[in-house]
Amino acid sequence: MALSANTTGVTASETRPIPEPILVTPRCIIRRFHISDIPAVAHHANNPNVARRLRPHFPSPYTIADAEAWYEHTCAWEKPLSYAICDPVSNTFMASIGIRPLGGDETRTAELGYWLGEEFWGRGIMTDAATGFARWVLENFEPDEVERLEASVYATNQASQKVLTKAGFVYEGTRRRAGSKHGEVFDILTYGMIRQDLKEGK
Repeated sequence: MALSANTTGVTASETRPIPEPILVTPRCIIRRFHISDIPAVAHHANNPNVARRLRPHFPSPYTIADAEAWYEHTCAWEKPLSYAICDPVSNTFMASIGIRPLGGDETRTAELGYWLGEEFWGRGIMTDAATGFARWVLENFEPDEVERLEASVYATNQASQKVLTKAGFVYEGTRRRAGSKHGEVFDILTYGMIRQDLKEGK
């Protein structure tokens, strides 16, 4: 899957219809971002309860300008790495999921990341999305692009730990006191999934 840049930018994307889903599950659909998602992205992301579970580079407060910049970033790639998780009936934005390829001797590893609007917590939406999306990545990227997916989770984020376990990720270890945010120091847990896991039905 080529990751070549698309120079058309936001202007061309404004005329596009809402993209077709790459995945449909009972609780959500996953598709490329659309310009109409911007207000909902800003609304759901501008929540301290969402931001506190994420890396420090996630903006908080999260403004319309941040959502516009994120949308423009996703438009820069012909084959995007980040996707919108939407309501299966209304097709409205609820959450985001994507991968970040690592470098160096980890070039075949991609980090999975996601967040979900607070009003949708506790419905199994992210478990549905993570389960389907992880498998979609391993089935649609070549082995020399993504052989392994991994996710790092704050030790305090038990909900995300449950999501990853239910999605088929394997707990691989704890990096003790590896994380810090807003003056708090905490452990970071690592979960992984490799192609062999899919063959073994994990």
